[in-house]
Amino acid sequence: MLKLYTLAIQCLALLAPVIGLFNTKARLWSEGRKEWRQRLTDWRARNPGEVIWMHCASLGEFEQGRPILEALRNRFPQKKLLLTFFSPSGYEVRKNYPGVDGVFYLPIDTATNARDFLIIAEPSLGLVVKYEYWPNFFLSCKQRGIPLYVVSGIFRDGQRFFGMAAGFWRPVLDSVSHFFVQNESSVKLLHSIGIQRVTLAGDTRFDRVIDVMRQPVSLDAIKEFKGEGLMVVGGSTWPDDEAVLADWFSSAPPAAKLIVVPHEVGSEAITRLEQRFRHAVKWSQRDAGSWTDARVVIVDEIGWLSSIYAYADVCWIGGGFGAGIHNTLEAAAWHKPVLFGPRYRKFDEACGLIAAGGAISAQDTHVGPLLLQQITGDAAMRERMGHQSGLFVERGAGATAKILSGLGLK
Repeated sequence: MLKLYTLAIQCLALLAPVIGLFNTKARLWSEGRKEWRQRLTDWRARNPGEVIWMHCASLGEFEQGRPILEALRNRFPQKKLLLTFFSPSGYEVRKNYPGVDGVFYLPIDTATNARDFLIIAEPSLGLVVKYEYWPNFFLSCKQRGIPLYVVSGIFRDGQRFFGMAAGFWRPVLDSVSHFFVQNESSVKLLHSIGIQRVTLAGDTRFDRVIDVMRQPVSLDAIKEFKGEGLMVVGGSTWPDDEAVLADWFSSAPPAAKLIVVPHEVGSEAITRLEQRFRHAVKWSQRDAGSWTDARVVIVDEIGWLSSIYAYADVCWIGGGFGAGIHNTLEAAAWHKPVLFGPRYRKFDEACGLIAAGGAISAQDTHVGPLLLQQITGDAAMRERMGHQSGLFVERGAGATAKILSGLGLK
């Protein structure tokens, strides 16, 4: 099975340059891994000493791992931190992240690549965020005696680890020194298959959003734009979310303001929003003139969303009409009422926010505008929900400290 898996991975690597002729992400995925051995060797020569390696699938997992990286940097400044990504959407955004000593794409998961990566990098331990389980890398870590930890892990019944392919994945799971998981159900699932090396640590994203809140970024342009009016922020939106926001906005009071931050800020998404909101201004043009007469801002740059949430009265989180909602905690940390679509049940934090009274889910795109109308028209409801959101985030903090304690680093 491992040989068949590796063959499939190698075929994917061969196809990637061809797909890259038509797909930007595939091209970046392929080109970013070229000559990785030499580049990693050069990096290691410039960075002698003990290395701690963290791997993230993409940008979301990086945000979960970031509190751990920052804590490691503060506590062990002499150690070198190596960060790898699988996806271009993570690497291309964070390749210059100053909190670590090196950022690379993870090589394709073959036994040879895993062996060479570990020989060159020489990590003293590895940290894998949430759910990236690469068999050859995991098995190679165990063979070389490199402790490997899963942090902010989460498991669900029906995953490949517990179904018909469980026999293939069991040695991979056995290669993990310890699992630091987000919820009690993950603990129970691992226990059910005889894995006891588990700690219920929680979700490090709670620590991350609290850190962001404690170091607020003042956005004068947003203050000017909002003025004395009520403002809704749509974060990480997709077309269905934008339709909900547009429907609500079409009948909103004249003083109401709207900021839309699409999940992807490429030209296609921005053009789509400009067509939907004809008189909107773009965030990238904030220095071009006054926004006092504008009612809609389209954010066409990355990196601003968590700070913009601070100025919202109501936050709509995108993705809930598609594969699943995006990060709700970034908004909740600012004590904001949170709304989103129906596909949220795989996300513990969203379920917890609803149970706490800080969030509401719209079951379809017709209900969404009505919910927005209701909450924007009820100040007491906004205050009550915002208070509950903030309390929920505060109660969830502390995972980073638990994980660092469990790593036993000196």
